[in-house]
Amino acid sequence: MAHPAMRTKADTNVSATPLTPARIAHAPLPELLAEANALLFESSIDDSDYQGAIVQPKAGPAIVCIPKSRSALERNAMTRLLVGRLLGGPMAPLPGSLEVRTYGGAQ
Repeated sequence: MAHPAMRTKADTNVSATPLTPARIAHAPLPELLAEANALLFESSIDDSDYQGAIVQPKAGPAIVCIPKSRSALERNAMTRLLVGRLLGGPMAPLPGSLEVRTYGGAQ
């Protein structure tokens, strides 16, 4: 059965609540993670340039990796940004200090 936030009358995997920047910023993280079929993982990487990453295995949930050495505010913001990308949501332009890279996948 689909997660309650994802169920519609036809029980398709379309969110019943529109995905907006405000929703990505304010919805409970467990709800967003469930909708994205993702798990949160606190990484031990302590590089000051590393903000986080998404790992998408061929099967199973995506893994959102966030450095545990960051403040709670930074972890929350980066988790929301990465989950928003997973969901294909409308995102505000990223600050120039953040770089997004994609590795692997179909060529």
